Amino acid sequence: MRISTILGLLAASSLSTAAYAQDGEDSGKGFYIGLAGGVAAVEETDIRYYDAGGTFGGTGTKDSVDGRIHTKSAAEFRGVVGYDFGMIRTDVEIAYQRNKISALSIDKLNGTSVTLNAGDVADVCDYLEATGCSLSGNTISFKEGGRVRQLSALANIWIDVPIGDVITPYAGGGAGVAGFEIDGEGKARFAWQLGAGVAIRLSDHIALTVDYRHRQAKGGNLPYDAVSGADVGNIRTNSGSAGLRFTF
Repeated sequence: MRISTILGLLAASSLSTAAYAQDGEDSGKGFYIGLAGGVAAVEETDIRYYDAGGTFGGTGTKDSVDGRIHTKSAAEFRGVVGYDFGMIRTDVEIAYQRNKISALSIDKLNGTSVTLNAGDVADVCDYLEATGCSLSGNTISFKEGGRVRQLSALANIWIDVPIGDVITPYAGGGAGVAGFEIDGEGKARFAWQLGAGVAIRLSDHIALTVDYRHRQAKGGNLPYDAVSGADVGNIRTNSGSAGLRFTF
């Protein structure tokens, strides 16, 4: 074989390899990390406070108050580590938020529907160690009334659907564990989420992300001591965030 022919084959091979490598770089595949921040709102959450008989005016062995807690929106911070396979991405996500409890709506006292008065408000606020209380209907609002803290770790699967070379909408969800704390007592429970968003390509390795997530953590019992505590319903959180994704 002539030297010129060999050189021609080597050149063609080099060009083909370079083109393949370029395609691989532009595909966006590979490991990635992401950081995001946004606003998270917790939906009304069912709660039952219980204590020894007589605490809430009952005559049985245990007293209870059934109601719903309301919270203010709060900042959420999120970090992810994952791998992009092309159309499908998988990642592990850590998220944290702390929502201030702004009010408590009371529906029942010891299983019976109740209409609150000023004396009840004082008793409830004293029990919860809340300050700046006011009453509207059966809802007690607080200036300082505790917080709902959440720290979640979820494994997700996302499907990317590119629109051109710059914009890529995506949707998916995942499951894992969420630890939540109310009134200083915490619990780790199963959690899942669904979400959707869009990634805007800024360069070959950086994308701006904007998304929405709905997460639900299973509720549970939060004992204060041997006779008192709270039974908390499922905690549902909706969040919107923006961030950056770096692909390697």
